[in-house]
This record gives sequence, C-alpha cells and structure tokens, in this order.
Amino acid sequence: MAKCLLGLGSNLGDREAMLRQATQRVAAIPGCQLLARSSWHETVPIGGPARQGDFLNAALLLDCSLPPLELAAALHSIESQLGRKREIRWDARTLDIDLLLYDSEVFASPELTIPHPRMSFRRFVLQPAAEIAGFLACPVCGWTLSQLLRHLQNAPRYVAVASAHPAISNWLAEGLCRELGSPRLEALCHKLGETGDFPDPVTVESNVSVLGGPRQLPRQKNQELSQQLHPNHLYSQHAAVPVISACWLEASNSAASNYQSAVRPVVRATSSPEVYAERSASMLSPALMIVVEPESEKNFLKKLGGASTESQTNYSCPLQLDFDKALKCQGQGPVARIQADDPALVLQEAVAAIRSCWPELSVLSPEEFS
Repeated sequence: MAKCLLGLGSNLGDREAMLRQATQRVAAIPGCQLLARSSWHETVPIGGPARQGDFLNAALLLDCSLPPLELAAALHSIESQLGRKREIRWDARTLDIDLLLYDSEVFASPELTIPHPRMSFRRFVLQPAAEIAGFLACPVCGWTLSQLLRHLQNAPRYVAVASAHPAISNWLAEGLCRELGSPRLEALCHKLGETGDFPDPVTVESNVSVLGGPRQLPRQKNQELSQQLHPNHLYSQHAAVPVISACWLEASNSAASNYQSAVRPVVRATSSPEVYAERSASMLSPALMIVVEPESEKNFLKKLGGASTESQTNYSCPLQLDFDKALKCQGQGPVARIQADDPALVLQEAVAAIRSCWPELSVLSPEEFS
C-alpha cells in the first residue's frame, strides 16, 4: 500500500458540503483507505479570473493499492461526477482534487506529474497537508511538508529568477517588480555600495539602468540585509512584498571563484531548512526560486521584442552554476519551474507562484504595499 496525499478545494456553492461529499467518494474508491482528513482552511483565490469567491481547502491522507495513473483517473471521475468543468484555467470550481504525493515516487507523464509540481510553494496546499502529514517529504526537494511550510512563513521575502539566458531572467524580474510593486535586490545592493547604509526596501526604485558590476558585502552587512527582508522587520506581516532579483545559471567550471559574492540567489544543496537557514547567515538565499525553461530560448527572446542581451547582462547576478545539476540538488527549497513558451503565460505563472507563497499579496494593490 502506498501513502498518498490529496489536496481538495472548492469555491462554488456549498463548499463544505462539496468537500465532505468528495471525501466520502474518495474513501469509497476500491483499493483506498482513508487515514486522515485535515480541518477546513479558507483561502483567497490565486490567479484566474477576477472576483472569484474564497476557496475552502483540505487535505486527505490515504493508503492506496492503485497505481498512480489509475488513482488519478478515479479522482478525475469524482470531480466530473460532482460537477467540475475544466473550461477556463484557474477559474472558480465546484471541486478540485489534486494528487500531491504518491509515496516517494517521482513520476511525469502527459496526464500526471507527481509530486505535484506546485505543491512546495503553495501555502494553501501546505497548510492543510502539514496538519495531517507534516512528516511526509517531497522527494524532489527533500524537505518535509512541515519544513516547507515553516520556510515560507519565516524566510526573508526574497525571490530569485533563474534562466539559462540572462535576458529572460532579467525580463521576468522586471515584470514581477511592475506587477507586485517590488524592489529589485540589485538596486538595494547598488545603493548600499554607494552609501554604505541600507536603504528602506519600500522606497527603492525597481529599475536601475546599469549596476556597474557586482558588489561584495561583508558578512555582517549580508546578515543585516537578510534581517531587512524579514516580514517582521520594516514591513507589516500583511503588506510585505518580496524583493526580486535576476540571476542565471549556466555551465561553468569557474563558478567557485564567484562564491565570495555576498548576494548569491542560487539553488542551495543543503540537507534541511535548518542548515539552509544557517548557511543563509553568510549569504542571502531566496525563499522561492523561479526557473524559466522555454523550449526554444531563441523564439522566446523574439517574442520579448528583441531585448538587448548586452544591457540585460549588466543587470544580472554574475554567479554561474551548472543549470541542470543545480536544479536536481535535494534540499534546495521551493522551486517553481515554468516551462512555457509564451511570455505572457510565464509572467502569469510567476506572479501566481509568488502569491501562492504569500497569499496576502493577492488582496492588495501595488499602491497599498508601501
């Protein structure tokens, strides 16, 4: 029997009645035994059409003898029986059932990906899941569900964008700053290099034309910067927008020579969030890494309108690592991998990923952030 974790959600009609009915039908699937159900968690909608109602979310833990694809088919059948229609992406729905974990399996097909690719950074998934199965570990990142939830609650609000091409990561970082009203980390460090004092992140402009090369910060300054980005410092917990940076990761044997750079938005290979946090004392690590992997970089750049690679590179972090190797490291924390070729869809996915980490951002306009 495999330990299986499901996520349930509804934001149409009698949400609690719908989730109770779905739970009963899941428990009745042949070969499945319901072990636990979380309490109900009310959450704001993330992405999709405007003016949706709030969701009611829950998690179920099962023992299951069905193979993953058969279980997923049974869950989709329950969704359809209870009125789920898949017409508009992220639209309001009577019922959503996601297969989050199937033991420690890593599986990908056109019909199903496990673990769920967005599970590690979605607060509305992690809260009910950690309530009943916090001991379960994500087989991709290596952290338990409880550790992932604590990380999103306590990590400095810093998001790093990565791509194999610097123009793509910089474009997305700039777009996220516009959408969320966020400052750029590069701008914060540039001002620090000029004055020696930390500016207020809320007042820093998002756009800086040229940074004039990387700045190296002493360990103490890097610790202070990390404290500034903590949601309980300068911001209120409610309105703390994340700071955004652009970096790119590409194959390079000389990456070790750059390791003394104080600001290093890279995937870290550590064994746990506790070790991750300890190492963050001497370097600033992201709460979320967003990785853009278009099928064709050349076509993607054309769709961006021919942005100048040279100017984009001046704005990017100089650290380089082996891209594929870094992304396969366990212990790296939440990573949102976006593999779309449409820039508008990539930006939409990235904004939704950030708001999934910090749902309170979804109920604020950029003017309210400061």
